[in-house]
Amino acid sequence: MRTIGIIIGQILYIGSGLLMFFFWLMAMSSWLGLLGTILAFVLAPGAIIFPLVFWFVEGVFPVSYFILWATGIVGIVITGIASSFDE
Repeated sequence: MRTIGIIIGQILYIGSGLLMFFFWLMAMSSWLGLLGTILAFVLAPGAIIFPLVFWFVEGVFPVSYFILWATGIVGIVITGIASSFDE
């Protein structure tokens, strides 16, 4: 049972991390074109700075970004709880 918890937790946090990176990549390429795409691979978005900048530039609060972030945290918690029973 704990192996299933570890797998589900890892899928949650790796999947949400990849989706958040895709969100970052699309926003940067939308704002700066090819330069933004290159910079998205070099720069880190930050947990608070990127959503605030996105909110100011686009005029829409990025709720989906925070939902993905929370999903990743839940995945980390599930993985941590499932792997703590390893001992």
